[in-house]
Amino acid sequence: MIIAKSRTRFLMLILSLILFIVISILTYRHQGFLHTLSQIDHSIARAVVPTWLENIMKPAYIFSHGLLAGLLIFVIAFFLWGFKFKIPATWILLTSLSGWLLINVLSLFFNLEVNGTKIVYPAHTTFFMTLLISYVLLIIIPEIQHNFLQFVCQTLLLLCWIGTFMMTLLAPNSNVASAIAGWFLAIAWLQFSENVYRIYAADLYRRKGFSNSWY
Repeated sequence: MIIAKSRTRFLMLILSLILFIVISILTYRHQGFLHTLSQIDHSIARAVVPTWLENIMKPAYIFSHGLLAGLLIFVIAFFLWGFKFKIPATWILLTSLSGWLLINVLSLFFNLEVNGTKIVYPAHTTFFMTLLISYVLLIIIPEIQHNFLQFVCQTLLLLCWIGTFMMTLLAPNSNVASAIAGWFLAIAWLQFSENVYRIYAADLYRRKGFSNSWY
């Protein structure tokens, strides 16, 4: 099975969920070091980031709505389906769609403003990028035969995630708290979805249309 059995998956789910809840409570109540850091971060970003850099970054803000990440996820699922990874492709689409619904519902509950600017909480950018990179690490990278190429790809993915996180901090509708919250929420959702995959993948394999799929 592509998603291996893990004794720490449930622990990771609980830990990331608790951290997300704690950060959300502190942010909502405007308390704690992270809230102070978020205010400072947002003020510095608005004062320090030059206009030309913000204009260059504007096309990348499409990630904040999950549109571009969703397109990339669909492309990955499409090619996986074509290469007989139908069950993983289905799992990717269902995890992403349900994750999109989850984060949008949560965003409705958090009406957060920092220094007069409305903040998207949790940050969609870090949420969807974490999902996207995790799909690649779980399903595609293990299929690469050479260890060195695996290392190069993993390094590039790590740099992409770091770059996305930094971009989120500079985005006009995000801050430190929302970026970290999006990350923790993605980790929790992935752990839950991986457990669902392990429970139902074998049953799905026996259904018509999935019998020739790797899982």
